[in-house]
Amino acid sequence: MSSAKDTSLPTLLEAGQPFDCSKNNGTITSPRAWVRLPFDADTIEPGTVEVQGENNGLTTMQVHAVLDDGTILSSYFSEQAVIDSWRPKGRYGLAVPGTEKPGTRNRVEQVYVTIDNPRTLNSVSVIELASRQKWDDLKLPLSVMFAVLCGMAIMPLIYNLFFYGALRYSFMLWHSLMIGATVAYTFSSSGLIFIAFPETSLTTKMLFNHWTLAAGFAAGGFFLVRFVERGKIAPWLRAVILIGALLPLLVTAFVMQIDGGHSIHARAYYHASFLPAFCMVLYTMGHALRRGSNAIWFQIAGWTPIIIFGLDRVARGMDLYVGWAVLDYGLYFALVLETIILALGVANRILRLRQQNESILRKQVELTLLADTDGLTMMSNRRAFEREYEHNQHEHRYSHLAIIDIDFFKRVNDLYGHEIGDEVLRVVGKELDSTYHFAARIGGEEFTLLMRNDNRHDRRKYPANELTEICQALIKAVRERVPEIQEPVTFSVGVAEIARRATLRSVMATADRRLYDAKNNGRNQVVWIDISQATPSQRPGKAAI
Repeated sequence: MSSAKDTSLPTLLEAGQPFDCSKNNGTITSPRAWVRLPFDADTIEPGTVEVQGENNGLTTMQVHAVLDDGTILSSYFSEQAVIDSWRPKGRYGLAVPGTEKPGTRNRVEQVYVTIDNPRTLNSVSVIELASRQKWDDLKLPLSVMFAVLCGMAIMPLIYNLFFYGALRYSFMLWHSLMIGATVAYTFSSSGLIFIAFPETSLTTKMLFNHWTLAAGFAAGGFFLVRFVERGKIAPWLRAVILIGALLPLLVTAFVMQIDGGHSIHARAYYHASFLPAFCMVLYTMGHALRRGSNAIWFQIAGWTPIIIFGLDRVARGMDLYVGWAVLDYGLYFALVLETIILALGVANRILRLRQQNESILRKQVELTLLADTDGLTMMSNRRAFEREYEHNQHEHRYSHLAIIDIDFFKRVNDLYGHEIGDEVLRVVGKELDSTYHFAARIGGEEFTLLMRNDNRHDRRKYPANELTEICQALIKAVRERVPEIQEPVTFSVGVAEIARRATLRSVMATADRRLYDAKNNGRNQVVWIDISQATPSQRPGKAAI
C-alpha cells in the first residue's frame, strides 16, 4: 500500500513504482506515505467523493485523481485544512478532485493520497473512499449524540463532587476523576474539540486522547481498590492492580515523548500497556466475588462491555488487524454506560456505608448509655454525674449540689426483702429523673441532684424549699407505688453551693458533711448550711409527710 520513495505522482506512475498491499505490510519507511485507492463509481453514492480516515497526528496531505485519459487532478491540503475537514469520531474527509461534477466523476480510475510525516500506521491502513453527502448528513446528529453522551456522563460527576464534599469517601473522588477523563476523551476523540477549539492541532488532539484515556484508566484502578469492601481484595492484589493501572500512564509519559510524539510505533506500545490491567481486572472480579463482595457486581456490569470493546481497540491500536471502525461507537457508549452504572454503585455503596456507620453509631451510643446508666434505676450513674459536673465548670448551668439518702434503707431490705428495696430505689430514681435537675445514683441508697440555676424557676426556692418539695414527692411516690411497706420512707439531704472554681471533691465534701448533720439531727430533713454555725431560725425542719 505504501511507497518507499518520496517522489511526485507523475514520476511514480512513469516508473511503475510498486505498492505493497499485503496484510503484513506494517511499516512506513519514508517521511511521505503514498496510498493508492481504486475508484469504483458504482459502489459509492452519487455526489462528491471524499478520502476519509483517522486524523490522529496528521499534518499536510495531497489527494490526486487519475482520469481515464491519464489526466491528473490534484488538491493540496494544509494541516489546518485537514483539521477543518474533521468528521465525527476522529476522522477527516478530503474531497477527491474531479468528483464534484458528475461527468468527471465517472472518469476517475485511481485515487492517490500522500500523507506527510504520518504519526500512526492507522493513518495509512484505514483510508477509504466515501460519499461526502452521507457524512455531511451524519455530522450534526453524530455531534449531538456525542454531546449528549458527554452530558450524561457529567451528571454523575456533579453528583459525586457534591457528596464528596460532605462524605469524604475517597472512592468518590477517584470515580470523579474517571468520569472527567471519560468526558474529556469522548469530547476530544469524537471531534467535538474542533467545535470548541478549532485551532487545535491534530497532534495535540492525538496526545490529548492518549493522556485522558490513560489517566481515566489509572483512576479506575484506584477506584476499584477503594470501592470494593475492605477485606474483599487481598493486599498483594491491591498493589498489583495499582501498578497495572499506572502502567498506561507511565508508558504514555515515556513513548509519546519519543521524537516529540512522532514515533510510528508509539501507538502500539501505548495500546499494549493496557493488556496487563485488563487481565488483572478480570481476575479481580472473580477474586472479589469468591470473597463475597457485593460492590464488585457494579464493576462487572460496568466494566465488562469496556473490556470487550477495549480489547478490540487494543488489537487495532497494535495494528494486529484493521477491524471495524463502527466498534468505536460501542466503546463510547460503553464508557458512558459505565459512568452511569458505577454512579448507581457509588450511591449503593454510600447507602451501605451509611447503614454501617449508623449501626456503629447506635452501638457506640448504646455502649455509652450503658457506661453512663445505673443498671437498676436506669438513671445516670456516678460516671455520668462526674462528667456533667466537669461540663458545668464551663457552662455554669447548676448552682447547687444535693446528696439525697434514703433513711433506714437497710431496715427496709431486712424487713421486706431486697426485691422490695430495689423497687424503692427504682421509684426514687424515676421520680428524681422527672425533675428539672440532673439526677444520678452514686451508690447504694445515695442519689445526687445538680440543681439548675436559671430564670425558669423561682430563685427563692433554692435550695431548701424546692428540695423539701422534692422529698415530699418522693415520700408520696414510695407510699403509693410500694404499698408493701407499712411505715413511711423518708429522706435526708445535704446541700452545697457550687462556686465557680470549686472542685467536685470539695463540693461533695461539703454536701456530705451536711447530709451527716441531717442524719444526726433526726433525719427526714434538708440541711443547706453547717448546723454548728446556724442560728435557731436557720436550723432545718422535717419534711411534711
